[in-house]
Amino acid sequence: MTAAAEEARISAGRTLRLIGRALAYAWPLRYRLLVKMLLSMLAVSSILILPWPMKVLIDHVVLAMPIGDSPTRYPPFVKPLVGLLDDLSPVGIAIAVAVFTAFLVAVMGAIGNGAAQEDRAQGNLSQGQDTATRSENQANMSASLVSGLLGLFEYRYQLRITHRLNHTFRSAAFAKLVRLPITRFHDTSIGDAVYRVMYDTPAISRLCYDLWLVPTVSAVNIGLVIWVTSYSFSAVQSVIWAAWALAPIALLGTLLATGLIRRRSIASRQAGAVTTATMEEGINNVIAVQSLGGSQLERGHFEQDSEDSFKRYRALQAVFIGVFLAQLAVIFGLMIVVFYDVVAAIVAGLYTPGDFAVMFAYFFQLLGSSFAIGNLWFNVQDNVAGIDRVFQVMDLPDDQSSGGSDELQTIRECVRIRAASYSYPDGTRALAEIDFEGHIGEMVALVGATGAGKSTLAYLLPGYLAPTDGYVEIDGEDASRYTIESRRAQVAFVFQEAVIFDDTVAGNIALGNPQATREEIRRAAEVAGAWEFIEKLPDGLDSGLGRGGSKLSVGQKQRIAIARGLIANAPVLVLDEPTASLDPETEAALVSSLEAERGRRLLVVIAHRLSTIRSADRIYFMEDGRVTETGTHDTLIARPDGAYRRFAELQFGTTH
Repeated sequence: MTAAAEEARISAGRTLRLIGRALAYAWPLRYRLLVKMLLSMLAVSSILILPWPMKVLIDHVVLAMPIGDSPTRYPPFVKPLVGLLDDLSPVGIAIAVAVFTAFLVAVMGAIGNGAAQEDRAQGNLSQGQDTATRSENQANMSASLVSGLLGLFEYRYQLRITHRLNHTFRSAAFAKLVRLPITRFHDTSIGDAVYRVMYDTPAISRLCYDLWLVPTVSAVNIGLVIWVTSYSFSAVQSVIWAAWALAPIALLGTLLATGLIRRRSIASRQAGAVTTATMEEGINNVIAVQSLGGSQLERGHFEQDSEDSFKRYRALQAVFIGVFLAQLAVIFGLMIVVFYDVVAAIVAGLYTPGDFAVMFAYFFQLLGSSFAIGNLWFNVQDNVAGIDRVFQVMDLPDDQSSGGSDELQTIRECVRIRAASYSYPDGTRALAEIDFEGHIGEMVALVGATGAGKSTLAYLLPGYLAPTDGYVEIDGEDASRYTIESRRAQVAFVFQEAVIFDDTVAGNIALGNPQATREEIRRAAEVAGAWEFIEKLPDGLDSGLGRGGSKLSVGQKQRIAIARGLIANAPVLVLDEPTASLDPETEAALVSSLEAERGRRLLVVIAHRLSTIRSADRIYFMEDGRVTETGTHDTLIARPDGAYRRFAELQFGTTH
């Protein structure tokens, strides 16, 4: 979906619905967020006192003005402290201010007219000019308007909230991904899914704080500053009007660019997802890339995608900068007018030089809070784009929704497929009117050329795919009545492409049965023909296999996967090309071992090499998604013009 198409989806109404869904993940943390809000309020209230010691130093120490001669009123929260200085000399006042300053530095880490905006508790990683690296900071978002002990406590407290919120949202997104039908990723990049889970989910942190904290804390700060300004500096009305005007000016500028920021944010995230996908594909296929001399070509693809990601992010930031400069130009003009009036008031004796220091500090406090409120909806558009990409995945129908509510305890007798057809989402017909039957204690084989539909048929048994037409029966009951999870627990599936995890040998085999003992693991490895090479590894069963089983050959990986399936307690075991990568001796040993396994479960074997399934109780020969012949090996070979016979002759050159 293009950025323009995605932007069109995110209307104002949808934006509000996405916000509501995102904030639902923050609701369990509401009490912690309330504490964070109270801490922020305390910090905001505390910084109101920071400029006043500077006024005391300028007016009553440098200019030696008596405390009671100031033309402006000290606000109620400062007046008691200033009253303690009434009888002190300028030197005594300076010492008292120094002591008070040391206290402020310890508690808040700041003092003076500009420090309230600059000395704050925050921590960010170095980030590049793209959305992905910036999201790392969003996943660790934490800050306080003050530093010192108060700021440190608030920073660490918020950091725990951020980690909990991101962990919950990211885990929910990943849990949804692993429940999606296996066909979902046939046409969708794994890299895009990784990007959504890792780099789009942190948008919830910024969205939560922007909507939960920024309006309240900033409004309180603006209200307090306006109140103090009105109380102490009402002699010049332009100062009051300027304080009231800052927030609306900042807000108006951002509302005009809402759609633009949303489009560019989506484009930036899509470009980042493409970069991640290119990297993922290059690494997964690194052997093919190197063997075919394609390293430079892949490097060129990655550089192009990476540059596009940076370019899209810079375009996004250009909007932020443009709006900020437009706001700043208007505010700068307003500042000139106020500056002129304040200077004139100082000359006229309505204000003191110390008052100018206080008003200067309050102006920047107002400016920061006004920009925070003004940019609120602006930032929401950027983060809603990421949230929407996550919810697109979470709204997809998953495997769990295709099952019923009953729990399947075990398969006691048989599995049947009745008149089943299946078409992929793009309309491609994979199976047509399939009838299949397998009983516990049997070996049933699926045979046919590549693309005949063998694996697709097998996927119907555990519910990896649901028939487009027809149905699957388990012990005479419609399989759709059972939950997908309980149904899959009854079917162990060994895929054609062996899946090996970055774990020990024992850990990989025990994935099929986490409660398995070491002896059971060893027995499964022996049956699968894997023990011979396992015992030669440095640490035997405890040897690490590397990412994707990089320390093993293809045949060794397959034997580990077979052992994993054998150790499972499932009554149905599906083996997809179990001997494709095995040498003849190992294949013969495995076939002999399978004879023992068939006595306690249903074996469904998908095979091209007919030597694997000669002894099968029933063979289903498939062509173009249909079962064209059914019978034992001897029965099918006996048909002079049979498709299975022709298949065997092509493989062996004889029908014996």
